[in-house]
Parts: sequence; C-alpha cells; structure tokens
Amino acid sequence: MFVQMFKKPTFIKSTEEDQNFILLKEKVKERLSLEEKNYENQIKAFVLPFIYFLFWCLAIQYKLTPALYFLFFGFMGIMTTLIFVNLIHEACHNTLFEKKWKNKVMMYFFDCMGANSFIWMNRHISMHHNYPNTIGWDSDIEQGNPLKLFPSETFSPIQKYQHYWIFLLYPLFLLNWLLVRDFRDFYSSKRYIRKFVKIPLTEHFKLWFFKLLFFSYAIIIPVLVFNIELSQAIVGFLVQMICGSLLGMVILLTPHVNVGNEFPITNEDFKLQTSWIRHQFNTTNDLNGENFISKHLMNNFNYHLAHHLFPNINSAYLPKVTEIIKEFALEHQFPYKSYSLIKAFRLHHQLIKKNAIQTPFIFEETM
Repeated sequence: MFVQMFKKPTFIKSTEEDQNFILLKEKVKERLSLEEKNYENQIKAFVLPFIYFLFWCLAIQYKLTPALYFLFFGFMGIMTTLIFVNLIHEACHNTLFEKKWKNKVMMYFFDCMGANSFIWMNRHISMHHNYPNTIGWDSDIEQGNPLKLFPSETFSPIQKYQHYWIFLLYPLFLLNWLLVRDFRDFYSSKRYIRKFVKIPLTEHFKLWFFKLLFFSYAIIIPVLVFNIELSQAIVGFLVQMICGSLLGMVILLTPHVNVGNEFPITNEDFKLQTSWIRHQFNTTNDLNGENFISKHLMNNFNYHLAHHLFPNINSAYLPKVTEIIKEFALEHQFPYKSYSLIKAFRLHHQLIKKNAIQTPFIFEETM
C-alpha cells in the first residue's frame, strides 16, 4: 500500500559488506588505471545532435511527401532515445566531459528535445540511483495509475488487464513524459520529488520556455513557416514520440522492472533490510552480450549493475568493470543476474501480469 512518508530510507549497516565494497572499488580503480582514455562519447556529442536536426531539415525538405515526412520524424524519435542514452545520461553523471560545465551545457540539449533536465536529474541521481525499485523513492520507474509496476502498490480495478494494454501504453511513454510527467513533478504536491527538491523560480521559466521551443520546431514552425498541414505536423510529431518510446522501452525497462529483481519496501522505521551494495544487486540486472548495438547504440547500457555501483565511471569502461563484479559476486555470494533481451522482456511481462492480480499487502498494518 502506498503511504505518505517523508523521511528518507536508510540501509542496514554491514561492516563485512562495506569492507568488501571497498576492496571491489580498489580492484576497479586498479583495472581502470590500465585503460586508455576513450573519446567515443565526446565525438557522439557533436555527431548525434547534428543527425537529429538533419532529420528535421530533411522532413521539411520533403514536406510534400507525407510518407517521407513521417519517416524522418520517426528517425528523430529514435535519435531522441539514442541521444538520451549516449549523451544525456552520461552528462547527468558528469562522465561525458571532464569539465562539469560542458556536461551542464549538454543537459540543455535534453531540454531542447522537450524534456526537463532539472527535474529528471533530481529524479535520476537523488532517487533512482539511491533507491532503485523502492516504492515511493524510485521516481524513474514510478508511474501510478493506470499501470502498477511495484508489487506493493495499491491495486486499482483498471489494472486488472494491464498485461494486455501495456502494448498500447508503452508507445506513448515519451508523450506522457513530455506532456504529463514533468508538469506533475513540478506542480503536484503528491509527488515525492516535490518533498525533497526545492524548485527555483528560474527552473519554472526554463520548463515552459523549452517546452514551447520544442513544440515550436516540432509542430508550430512547420505549420506557420513552411505551410505544412496541421494534421500532417501532428501525425509527424506522434510518429516521433512513438518511435522514440518503443526504442526507449527496449533500453530502459530491461535492467530493473521484472520478476527477477526485488522491489524492497521500508519497515516502520524507514529502514531497508539490506546494505546499499546488496540492494543494488537485488534490484538490478545486466543484459547478455556485447555487440555493435549494445556497445555503440545502447552505450553499454546493458552493463547496468556496474553503472549503479560505479555511476561516475564512463560507460566505455563498464564491460571491464563488469568482469570484476562477476568475480566479486561469485566470491562473496552476491546475486549477479544477466538475461538475454528476450528473457528480460518475458520477465517484465510476467511482473506486469502478476501485478494485475489483486493481492493483500502484508505490511499495511505496520506502515
């Protein structure tokens, strides 16, 4: 049952596991000292935004052929997700560039694509990374009605058939993010992010300014400047949102939201029942395999546990870090998990189907 609680959760202190984590960090540091600097993501920082706007220009160029117009906006949607994974996510953790101001500048490009960098950074860094899969605290995967992702959420009758209509909802993921979720986090007092993040007045201005900027080049400018039919502009925009959402679901759903991972809850003292490091192992999985798509398009996002344990390490080095983590998990009995992409989706659907069944929440009385 979801309840209002505004004290941050704490983890169990385990001297043994804390010491083991220190040893793990030392091994990782030693291994990375042997690596040469990788500049692939810095190159992408110039190439990917160029391609994004190139597709917009091509869409405008071929405005008289609606099929091509929609195709290029679809490519813009795909580029939105690729830019997020390859650049924005890295810049958020200050691992894209060595200088923090350069990472901050890159975050403004996230705003230009319609999202709000300020609220997402707070959701991602302060809440998701500290408390993955924890109800009320992992706002990256928090959705609320009509979708139940956390097993301990209050059941609503509308969720009874959610394992069927997720296929209708997931293509609208980006649309919900841009038009609903950002505004709820800014203006709804029920959102946890509002309880712990003070939003400066300038951020309210940026929210509206960049939303207007995005919808200007996505819909308004094509209609008013290039005389594109309003219906064609709206359809192109929706194609962009759907294509970006489908690729985003492939990348973002698979590392956490499935029956193979735990969804911890706090007790009456706001404590989680494991150490921080074990919590990361219990709630996060990797995806099998290293190939061109995972390495250069997903930006090693499939090595997700390494990212959660070492969020300040550039993604280029995560495969090497994961090798050390696997040895560490085997030696110290930590539950390292890695699935194929197909199995991860199957486990995700099992979670959605399981949560569609109303079950009593055993912690309701104590919380």
